[in-house]
Amino acid sequence: MERCWQPLLLLWLTVGLVKNNETVNCSCSTHQLTANFTNKHLQVIPENSENVNVTKLMIEGNLITLNDTDKQALASYPSLVELHLDANWITAIPAKYFSVVPNLRVLSLARNNISSLHPQAFSDLEVLTELDLTHNLLTSLPAQLISGLNKLQVLNLQGNPWNCSCPLLTIIGQIDAANVTMGGPQVICASPAEQAGRDLLNAAALYSTLLPSVTPDPQKPKTPVHPQQTSGPSVIMTTTQSTGQNNSTSKDPTPALGNTWKFTASVAILAVAISMLIVCAVKGPSWYKLFHNYRHRQLQQEVEEGDEDFVSTEFSATGRHPTHQTFSFEPMNRQIDEEQEYFEDPYIRREE
Repeated sequence: MERCWQPLLLLWLTVGLVKNNETVNCSCSTHQLTANFTNKHLQVIPENSENVNVTKLMIEGNLITLNDTDKQALASYPSLVELHLDANWITAIPAKYFSVVPNLRVLSLARNNISSLHPQAFSDLEVLTELDLTHNLLTSLPAQLISGLNKLQVLNLQGNPWNCSCPLLTIIGQIDAANVTMGGPQVICASPAEQAGRDLLNAAALYSTLLPSVTPDPQKPKTPVHPQQTSGPSVIMTTTQSTGQNNSTSKDPTPALGNTWKFTASVAILAVAISMLIVCAVKGPSWYKLFHNYRHRQLQQEVEEGDEDFVSTEFSATGRHPTHQTFSFEPMNRQIDEEQEYFEDPYIRREE
């Protein structure tokens, strides 16, 4: 009997080992695997023609630009979990480009020439946990970058010429508030000049501390609460008073800024008018004498018919003393030498 059981036991063990090998092979084939197309000089993403459950696709060091053909090829990898597109020729990410691979968890776009991201570039990637944007040409990020990325945990941003102005610092603050780790080396600001060389995360943290005192205005549109009028009269009174205060405070600075040029113009006109009055007061008398008080009239010589020995000359003077005077001249000696019959004019030289 023992001799009969031994062959049966060996046969049973052999069948068990074969079944275990088959199950291991099946688990490996369904658990799959990586499709590697690194450094193949590919211009488009190859399609999954064999319908293999590829979960990791590596297409690094190629000439991929992410056109419509590439998007159709990505749709043939419905089970894709990791996508590596490093060191390609990608310059921009269109809207909802990766929505054809909704199960994507890791997306690497490092070492490309990406300079712009559509606000909805990563929409529909609800399970994405890691995003790599290092060493590109990005200067800012869209405000809706992380909207819908509820599972995002790691965001790598180093190696970009970031413009650390208020919009980017605000977005970085929102990303940090969402508990997203911006790992890797320090993220350095490239512009503006006062922020160049500083750490982006430190600049964003400093900006967030100053944000409540710098930007209270964006909260003003939220103060009018017209739909809540049915809640009660006390609520209506408080909201209307607050809105009235906000309107008064918001309207007060506006006229001051708008009337600045009017004030400057009035001051300039007043200064010019005062200067003209001073000049007229100083120069007025001299101008009056020059243009109105000076009059020159020729001497009127009247010779009486009966007496030629008398020459009368009448001078008239105008001005403050309008009087008339008459002077008569009588020659003392009618016998005058021939040489004395002429008189010298000081402006005419005598011909010798």
